[in-house]
Amino acid sequence: MPALDRLILTIGLAVGLFALAAMVRRRPHMPPLPLALPLVALGIQAVASLLRGPLQGIDLLGLDMARWLDTGGALAVLYALIRLALWGCLQVPPALGWWPPVPKILRDLLLLLAAAAVTVLVLRDYAGVNLVGLITTSAVLTAVVGLAAQETLKDLFAGITLQLDPPFREGDWIDLGEAKGTVVGLTLMNTHLMSLDRACVVVPNDTVSQAVLRRYRQKDPVGNGFCLGLDYSLPPAQAQQLMLAVLQEHPRVLADPPPRIWVAEYGDSAIVYDLMVWHFDATDASRYDVRSDLLSQIWYALKRAGHSVPYPVRELRPKRPDRGTPPAEPLDSEARMALLTEHTLFSSLDADQREHLARESHCLRFGPGETVVREGDRGDTLFKIVFGSVEVLKLDGSTTCHRVATLGPGDVFGEMTLFTDAPRSASVRTTSETLLLEVERRDLQPLLEKDSVLLERIARMVQERQAGLDQLMQQCNRPTEVSVLQRMRQLFGVLRG
Repeated sequence: MPALDRLILTIGLAVGLFALAAMVRRRPHMPPLPLALPLVALGIQAVASLLRGPLQGIDLLGLDMARWLDTGGALAVLYALIRLALWGCLQVPPALGWWPPVPKILRDLLLLLAAAAVTVLVLRDYAGVNLVGLITTSAVLTAVVGLAAQETLKDLFAGITLQLDPPFREGDWIDLGEAKGTVVGLTLMNTHLMSLDRACVVVPNDTVSQAVLRRYRQKDPVGNGFCLGLDYSLPPAQAQQLMLAVLQEHPRVLADPPPRIWVAEYGDSAIVYDLMVWHFDATDASRYDVRSDLLSQIWYALKRAGHSVPYPVRELRPKRPDRGTPPAEPLDSEARMALLTEHTLFSSLDADQREHLARESHCLRFGPGETVVREGDRGDTLFKIVFGSVEVLKLDGSTTCHRVATLGPGDVFGEMTLFTDAPRSASVRTTSETLLLEVERRDLQPLLEKDSVLLERIARMVQERQAGLDQLMQQCNRPTEVSVLQRMRQLFGVLRG
């Protein structure tokens, strides 16, 4: 074929490739047509068509230049045809949904093997060079190449393994220990990651295959854990409730799985809490954004509630605690007196008696899930709920407890144990943070010794409450009012005048 005809044919093929690439580009789901290698091959063919005549019969260092020019042109065309064939057979059908996608590393491996086979055949037929015989007859060369390429071969086979049994895909976020980021590519030799600072981290495939790998997929919930220390003056139940409200309000924090908060430890200057939230997007940037938002919002929530994040303070002088100082009361004497007046059990007390009882009583704070009293235990106190809630639990003859009642603010429990010295008839456990006003038997002792009529009035009230409790517990043997009064007289040592 004349050189001009070959040049025209080459230009026509190049125009056809550009037209085909434009058609493919109009379909977003189709893989792009590989243009680089075919255009290079057409360029080499065009140069070979122009130079074949002038180079005919010219030898350079014993090499026939025209012959080697034809060899290079043939290799370029065959490489381009192999690349186009792999695109048409392995990339287009999966894009059309005919079968699952073929891993890129396998396509690269097929391209490498086909190119190697074509190179051996073309060099043998066009240039008269037998590469197979050269390699197989040189044992020393084979050993040298094998030793020099052992690390490369390890990466190559590791890359094949990662494609055949892929632990991750492009777009997943992985953590390899020393390297972490979003997977942006997997080649024959290396895995490419995009880190937080937008740097491309290249990790050899052998390192990836041997590392302990943590992977997060794009649409999977990601756990984001961090810790925060809060002041000891803020009770743990209130602190958890405050922080949980902030976590639940954040738009990126998922409701399922729900946020979690744990008391981690008692630090030197703060109670340390572990917080865990779940959100989408496992990248470091997303984790830091969510964590920063939550910590900022918790600071403002604490400020509105009158609290702050503590900072460590170290005293260089020894400090001895005063063991005789009673703990600070959350309610003053007047508030405790008002609470006692609200309940019918203490309504028969006059102002002086209520003032005495309020002065002697004190408050106890319990967290959620704590047991205040246990069934069968002895005791000498009753409790009035200031805020919070408790559940009354009763054994069914075995070790299983059943809830028989729920008590809230203003309710009283434990009066039968206080006035009659009877064992606790049920267990009481808090269901939320609860503040209890505790009245002990020794607080009432002076009042009942001075006023025997007061003893009878309280006995009638206790009897009424006992009847209601008996009905609730489905008990048949109910003590009479006289028996209750007699037991109270014996207990408090008061004789009827």
